[in-house]
Amino acid sequence: MNSHWITPAEAVAMISKKSHHLVSPHHVQTLVNRGKIGVRSFHGGPIFLKRSDVQVTRVAAGIGNSSHSGLLPKSQTSKN
Repeated sequence: MNSHWITPAEAVAMISKKSHHLVSPHHVQTLVNRGKIGVRSFHGGPIFLKRSDVQVTRVAAGIGNSSHSGLLPKSQTSKN
């Protein structure tokens, strides 16, 4: 993968640093689901997030630091 795409873990670190507080992987997934961060995934493979979207993302203090973890495709996050 080229430098235009980063892992979810890298995105969490970048957004947390820019926001000056810890942002959870769950909140990053929420941003992806809302279309704020572009995503590229391969069937049964890793997920990559668009670096340029992540670089401009900042989360307000007190938001996005829940105890949930994990970044899953939308199809795996819904509860039946």
